[in-house]
Amino acid sequence: MSHVDVIMPSTLSMSYINYVIYKKNQCPWLLSSHVSIGVLPPTGLTSYPLVPWLLWNLWTARNKLIFEDKIFQVEDIISKAVVDAREWERTNVKKATKKQMAKHTGKRLPSTPSCWTDGAWKETELAGGMGWIIKNAAGEVLGRAAASRSHVSSALMAEALAMREALKKAKELDLQSLQVFSDSQVLITTLCSGGDMNEIAGVLQDIKILATLFCPVLFIFIPRIENSQADTLARSSLSRLLNVI
Repeated sequence: MSHVDVIMPSTLSMSYINYVIYKKNQCPWLLSSHVSIGVLPPTGLTSYPLVPWLLWNLWTARNKLIFEDKIFQVEDIISKAVVDAREWERTNVKKATKKQMAKHTGKRLPSTPSCWTDGAWKETELAGGMGWIIKNAAGEVLGRAAASRSHVSSALMAEALAMREALKKAKELDLQSLQVFSDSQVLITTLCSGGDMNEIAGVLQDIKILATLFCPVLFIFIPRIENSQADTLARSSLSRLLNVI
C-alpha cells in the first residue's frame, strides 16, 4: 500500500462533526457529508489496512470530545491512526514470522520446493550481484535468474537482496511451501531467531513479510560449495555490471 485515498465514513464522521459544531459552533474542516483528506503520503504499511485504525481513532476522538471536551484536528487523528497501524503490523509480522519460520536444524524437507540464493559484492565499487534458483520437490528447476545493482552497502546486503528477489519469484510461481538455502550464516541466523539488523533493516523486513506467504517456510544455512549454482549466477551478474562501470 503506497498511497491511501481517505474518505471518512459519514456516520462516524458526521457524529463527530455535528458535536463539534454544537460545542464550538465552528468546524473549518467540514466538507458536506464527508471529511475528505485527499491522498496521504506513503504510510509504510504493506500487509494490513489503514481503515480500521482510522475508524478507531475517529471513535476515540469523538469520545474525548463528548466526555472530556477535547477537540482533535483531522490531521492529528489520521497521523495517530497511521502510527497505530504501523505498530500493529510490525508486531503481527514478527509473530507470524516466528510462528511460520522453522529454526535451522540441518534437516531438509524432501517434499518441499527449494530456493537457493547467493549474493556477490565488490567493495571498491559498492556493487552487488544476486543469483537464485528455484526447484520443485523433485529437484527440477522451475526458474533461475540473476540481477545486479550499484550502491549496495555490503556483502550481507547483497545476500539479503538476492533472497528477497527469490522469495518474490517463488510467490509468482504460486509455491505454497518453501525451504530457502543460503551460504550467509549471519542472514540465516538472523531470520531463524527473528532478530533485526540495522545494516539491512528494510530488506530484512521485506523478507520476513514475504516469508509469511509460505507455510511452512524453512531457512537453512549451507556451505558455499553446496551453493555453487547460485554463486555462479551472482558472480557472473556482478562481473557484467563491473564491465559496464
